[in-house]
Amino acid sequence: MPGITAQPQPSSASIVPLSQKDQTVKDQVDSPDALPIYPKRDRVEAYAAKLRLSESFLRLVLVNVATGINQHRLGHLQSALNNVSNPDGEVINLYAETEKIGALKKQSLTRLGKLFKGVTRRSEFWQETATWILDRLERWKQEEQIPADCSIPGLLSLDADPALPEEEAWHESIVVSACAFHTASEWLRNLNLANYAIEDVEKLLGLREAPSFVPDAALFQGRDIERVATGYPILTGAQALINSQWEDGEYPYWRKLVGEGFIQHNIIRQIPATRQIELVPGKAAWEIIQQFGPEAAYVLLIFSAYATDSEQPWEQQIRLRGTDLIRLFGWDKRTDITLGQKLKKIGNLAQLVCSLSVLISNINVGSNRYNVARGPMWLLEELEYSGQLALTVDVNQPGSLNPGSLSYEAGEPDELYIKVRPGSWTEKFLNARDLNGDKEALCQYGYLAKSTLQINPYRQRLASKLAIFLTIMSRIRRDGRYEVGTLLERLEPKDLLDAIQTNKQRRNGLITQWDNALLTLHELGWQIEFDDATYPEAIRPEWSLNSETPETRTRPRNWLKLWLKAIVIIKPTTQIQEKIGAVRSRSGSMSNAVSVSTSKQKSDFPALPSEDLERKKPITGERLLAALDAKGWSKAQLAKSLGVDRSLITRWVSGERAIQPKHQQKIQTLLDL
Repeated sequence: MPGITAQPQPSSASIVPLSQKDQTVKDQVDSPDALPIYPKRDRVEAYAAKLRLSESFLRLVLVNVATGINQHRLGHLQSALNNVSNPDGEVINLYAETEKIGALKKQSLTRLGKLFKGVTRRSEFWQETATWILDRLERWKQEEQIPADCSIPGLLSLDADPALPEEEAWHESIVVSACAFHTASEWLRNLNLANYAIEDVEKLLGLREAPSFVPDAALFQGRDIERVATGYPILTGAQALINSQWEDGEYPYWRKLVGEGFIQHNIIRQIPATRQIELVPGKAAWEIIQQFGPEAAYVLLIFSAYATDSEQPWEQQIRLRGTDLIRLFGWDKRTDITLGQKLKKIGNLAQLVCSLSVLISNINVGSNRYNVARGPMWLLEELEYSGQLALTVDVNQPGSLNPGSLSYEAGEPDELYIKVRPGSWTEKFLNARDLNGDKEALCQYGYLAKSTLQINPYRQRLASKLAIFLTIMSRIRRDGRYEVGTLLERLEPKDLLDAIQTNKQRRNGLITQWDNALLTLHELGWQIEFDDATYPEAIRPEWSLNSETPETRTRPRNWLKLWLKAIVIIKPTTQIQEKIGAVRSRSGSMSNAVSVSTSKQKSDFPALPSEDLERKKPITGERLLAALDAKGWSKAQLAKSLGVDRSLITRWVSGERAIQPKHQQKIQTLLDL
């Protein structure tokens, strides 16, 4: 059944009534005048498999559905135009008209087919379809005349199967085509097109797309590092998400003393429609806190990276696509969960990050003054899931063509659109005008490695926490010297640190995790050294020792106390170190910094110029139109230069379509943007 043939259209009406028939298939089968002939079960199953594997039957059903939708569309348009478009009542070839608008292309039918996956993935549907076809073929053979419900004017039919005898192949083609027609008719009735606006009907045919969501440019395009905001609220916010050191109270809180003041985080609930926030009390807050972890901190770092791009970040809306974040985290390679589950996980992480408030208290003892400001760290403006509606079958109502057995439900999402805005705290901590106007001032900005976001926190929990914390701290502590115990206090729950004092198993487990975490960072390019005076070889990770060191080592009896006081030197990659060094030099603060031990050595990586870390802003329709006017170009000129249809330029300008990256680059060059 390889092809579909458009039969001659009748001339009795200006539009062929695709979905009309005398009775439903169920009524016909149940009629006493046309008793069904039930074929053998094994023959039904074999024929059902044939239909399912060939795909021709399903394609013909979808062609009929698309043609029927277009019939409704044309009728709607003619009614709106008072029949001006067809004043003489001329016959319209629906198949040709539907083909002309591109609704019968493979991609259009595939998109339409997703609407009915709830039906077509059921084996019962194919068995009932096979039974219907085989019953009609047997009846035709016995009665020597075509069954009434297979004699349909203007039927779209499949090509005859060349493997069968000529007459048998012709009979099969007619009956299978009739079944496709009736199936499409039932599906169309359940679509209930009368309730659709013309815009929605055209969306079903793929003629009209919803206004495109134009995301911010993706991170890490052609590079391994990104500039990331690392002000104190981001440092404390990341710790609040990863170390579980929250204090109980009417409203649970996480607090860090800073100078003579403090920064405090609470749990809030946001109401995007009204932009109001409310503190979440007690048990409800703890339920949210228990969901925190490194993955939420990854999202915080991503938001922070985008917040570096604006002169006034508190006025910038960050627009992200869920599928972009899935690729960024390396989840696109995961097969244990579906795309929809991944998107819902991303959405939940975004909500968790946006549940953090920040309270900044500044105390000035000298002037007897204090300031307290509270607000959300990130304003969640919109989370929008997008997916395909699915036609489903009520298994309690037999009969695939029974209208009462079909219904619609939302399928799994295939995209997520996130809109967030940095809170007002960024006016003080991410203000580009601070510190001599140097936007890259080290008290505000550091650098994030792409590999950090792809550390699996379930398999490498401590490594992910270390990478998050040290990414932010590397802008402050240039020498990279940390006491092991101090790092663990910043990253781990208090009860774990108390437990290792008396529990040997947890003590040994923690140092093993620590050694493995340092190995992970080392393999990702972090530079790790051990202080000779405080970190003896007896308690160092085995991977850090040279081959001459004996394989069997015994830790000293007081190794825990010794280990917690040991000094480890952890620095980011050479590439990040050189970038930080270049910024520090420009900001005039080199004299206040502790020199990097590798700063005088020749680097394996050249320092990246600042412009290499700038993310190009996507070209919007409004900006494109302004650029065309400034250049004195018409839409047709641009279309010709890009090798695209002029209508695509019009859709870009109107915002109906997003400009793809390959065209963005060409447009920037052509229009001198």
